[in-house]
Amino acid sequence: MHICFVSQEYPPETGWGGIGAYTYEMARGLAGAGHSVTVISLAVNEETIQTIGRVVVHRILPQPDISSMRLIWRLNRYWPGFAWAALQRVRQVHAKQKIDLIEAAENRGDSFFISFAANIPPVMVRLHTAWIFVDQGDGLPANLRQRFLYWLEKRVILRANAVSSPSEAMAVRTRAWVHRPGTGVAIVPNPIDARAYAPVPEARGRDVVFIGRLQRRKLAPLEQALPALLARCPETLFRFFGDDTKDEHGKSYQARLMRAAGSQQHRLVFALLPREDVKTWYQSAALCLMPSIWENFPYTTLEAMACGAAVIASRCGGIPEMLEDGVSGILFDPGQPDQLVDAVVALLGDPARCAELGRAARQRVEDLYAVDRVVQQMVPVYQAMIAAAA
Repeated sequence: MHICFVSQEYPPETGWGGIGAYTYEMARGLAGAGHSVTVISLAVNEETIQTIGRVVVHRILPQPDISSMRLIWRLNRYWPGFAWAALQRVRQVHAKQKIDLIEAAENRGDSFFISFAANIPPVMVRLHTAWIFVDQGDGLPANLRQRFLYWLEKRVILRANAVSSPSEAMAVRTRAWVHRPGTGVAIVPNPIDARAYAPVPEARGRDVVFIGRLQRRKLAPLEQALPALLARCPETLFRFFGDDTKDEHGKSYQARLMRAAGSQQHRLVFALLPREDVKTWYQSAALCLMPSIWENFPYTTLEAMACGAAVIASRCGGIPEMLEDGVSGILFDPGQPDQLVDAVVALLGDPARCAELGRAARQRVEDLYAVDRVVQQMVPVYQAMIAAAA
């Protein structure tokens, strides 16, 4: 097969967000299994075409650039320029080497124009997390631009030939938002390179780690639990690795966490690190936390599990599908911060239990989420979609 991914995110140029990490792992995994893979992604500076590990990567700029056009320049913040440029590049690639299927995220509506075009291969939309759910989790109001983005995302879901999701929870939530008649949603987990993310033999430390953007959707339960955690774990540092964001009041979320810590602010450590350095914290931290209000199938949890870390995560969204409570991690109710506090205190006092959870998490990754396992699940889904569209 020749699979074409259309994604604004493709590492390393565009960072390692969830969509980019998924596209990177799937593209390389499919290429390794003998398929032809093209990725059409966003160019940071100039357009390029490169073959990277048997994956042909086209970096393109949004078209047209209307920011300098008189009268209509204000529409630049609404115009889906990447989606338009992606359609033109798909046509060029398809003319040279027949594409069997296109996969794109619902997020940002990158396949919007592709889904309306004639003589274009079938499109699978992957449910990563629509912006409406992100904004709801962060308590942000929907301005006109965001409502337009929600509309774009709805359209690409409705017009897709098929839809896949890494979690049943995401499929259920999306179905409640977008009524898509006909076939269901294929559930295929996100893949991870289990060789790149692996445990190391060194002993783990005493620090508790959170990795991800600092935002309400990902940290509200931990914010509520911080005073009790700092009081009951007096020798523990809490490390946060990720970009700061604005909360629903337009204020720094990092500053909000610092206020929650009160006189113990010195025990919160914030940093931005290269990806390889972040991986060492998965491998050395006493615990990795995923205290979200809602998540789909987060790569931070997957990476921590692959590195053999003991994970404490919210019982929300797709996380209970990722790990087994009490076996390969510990789940808590995000509306009960006391449960988070009790879980952290219990595991910090029981390194043997942490090691047991970490070993089970690693085994679960090898059995279910390693790239080759996920490719084996996804290929039949692709083939069925191609056959149905023929």
